Amino acid sequence: MLIDFHTHLDFYNQTDLAAQLAEFSGTIIAASVDENSFLKNCEIASHTPDHCHIIPTFGVHPNYADENVTFLDNPETKKRFEKYLEQSPLIGEIGMDFCWSKCSVENQEKVLRYFLEYCNKTAKPCVIHTKAAEQKICDILSDYPDAPAVIHWYDGPENIYREFLRRGYMQTFGVETIRSEHLQKLLKMTPPELLLAETDNPDSEPWLGGTRNDVGLIERVYNEIAGLLGMSRPAFEKLIEENFNRILPN
Repeated sequence: MLIDFHTHLDFYNQTDLAAQLAEFSGTIIAASVDENSFLKNCEIASHTPDHCHIIPTFGVHPNYADENVTFLDNPETKKRFEKYLEQSPLIGEIGMDFCWSKCSVENQEKVLRYFLEYCNKTAKPCVIHTKAAEQKICDILSDYPDAPAVIHWYDGPENIYREFLRRGYMQTFGVETIRSEHLQKLLKMTPPELLLAETDNPDSEPWLGGTRNDVGLIERVYNEIAGLLGMSRPAFEKLIEENFNRILPN
């Protein structure tokens, strides 16, 4: 079974997406960036054929922190957020970004801590964006030892990565891995039981200069990472499925 642990299905052209999902067999984690994104992902999931299992997840991406931070103190919005958190089997995409996000560091941290407090209390997994904020996030996560973190597309310093591995955080690898010696080094440092695969499409592959951004791209990612690890494709597929089932038991 193919499992894409991180995508943004709500960013796709919806007509194209419907045709692609009709041909796809596997599981897709549909990460959200805010409330509207989550509701759109839920709508997509409700119209998907049985052979394609979509799991919408609620979170607020660091790029959307400024416009969402006031919602955390609004009783009406907070009640909706709490409902979405309960609905979502894992939380994401959340985190901090000191590279691309124009949102204030203070607001990014406040939003991140809101979600981490919930995950720490419920032991619900959370998918973390760390771009150029690796040390800050490492420090913050130490305050929430019972929040099971999944680090999404890490490409930062090796010493912080080693600390994440020491803590047992799961790690996703995707379309850039085959293109990056640094990511390949991190991949080979990673214990097999902490590995997951993703595409982060529809935008990541075109951003890297590729032309494919369909949901089926996860199969190529599987083949590439299996090759880098010297594993057969069936063995890698089995590994990812076992790791996924530990995070989200059936």
